[in-house]
Amino acid sequence: MSILQEEYNRGNLTPLGEDVMHRLEIVCKAAESRYEELTVKGAEQQRGIAQRMYSNYPALLGHDAKVRARSTIVIRCILSMNAFTNALAGCNKALQIDADASKHDMYYMNWYDPEHIVPDKDLKAVTDSINKANIHPERFMGSILKNPEGICDALYSDIYMICGNVQGTSVSDVSFWDLFTTDELYSLYYCSNAVWYFNHGNSPAKDNMRPFVQSNLLRTIIAQADDAITDGEYAADLRFGHDGNLSSLVTLMNLNGLGASVREIDKIAEVWSITDIIPMAANLQMVFYRNKAGKVIVHFSLNEREASLPIETYQPEGAKKSSTAKFYLWSDVKSYWNDILARSPVKSGI
Repeated sequence: MSILQEEYNRGNLTPLGEDVMHRLEIVCKAAESRYEELTVKGAEQQRGIAQRMYSNYPALLGHDAKVRARSTIVIRCILSMNAFTNALAGCNKALQIDADASKHDMYYMNWYDPEHIVPDKDLKAVTDSINKANIHPERFMGSILKNPEGICDALYSDIYMICGNVQGTSVSDVSFWDLFTTDELYSLYYCSNAVWYFNHGNSPAKDNMRPFVQSNLLRTIIAQADDAITDGEYAADLRFGHDGNLSSLVTLMNLNGLGASVREIDKIAEVWSITDIIPMAANLQMVFYRNKAGKVIVHFSLNEREASLPIETYQPEGAKKSSTAKFYLWSDVKSYWNDILARSPVKSGI
């Protein structure tokens, strides 16, 4: 905003540039002092997911069922949990909801690696090279500035970020999509997606280690699922965390093949697309069933769309093989994940 205001005062903005500045004024006013907070739209999305979950599984969340909810200690996550659990309580006032946000749970909810147990590598030279080869701001800069010489090209990618973020807010009458061509949008996405993959995917550029940051989270999911299966105390365990946690968790799980290890940068988006993994209000649902034979089976949804694992699906004896709904024996899923966790440098309980 300050760059555009300065160029406006210099008389260096095109008519489109002045229009962009006025759009940004609206966005800045709405976002002032609200960095990293939950938006009104975000709360609405959480309530919607809760209501659909209740509608989809009324037997699970009926009567006086117990629900355990945990959030990281970041305010937007706590408010997300609050919106979600209040919506659940609105569907069934008899629910017993135990909600908490504490440093006590951060070792698995949002584990930080100060000792670098999970090795990391500085790939700035690599990402700079990707950006240089793919990001071309010349047309864009020339469309909003009479003379773009000397103006930092970062303005291009910054407005792209604002363009994407505005759709997560209640500023519904402002859009920036018209400023970019389709090719420009894809190139910006392509570079951003590669960085996300390096940091959260199973990237060989980081020795296929980054997903193991979520080892404690996956171990806790397994342990609490086993507890629920054994004693049935809790009907649901809910967690409210961060996009980086979820993207690396589903990679560690290898859900939908997201654990793919890709060396060729131009192949990353074919198997690992951050826009599909963590849209606003991203969510993973694991729903457990016990059949008449006493077997526990599980179904996965990522962002409320059915998800799969690269293991054999469960088919009841005598049933015709179906390729539609994907259910898995919990024992098979647990064995598959424990084999992955056996390679983790993160020891249980850190």
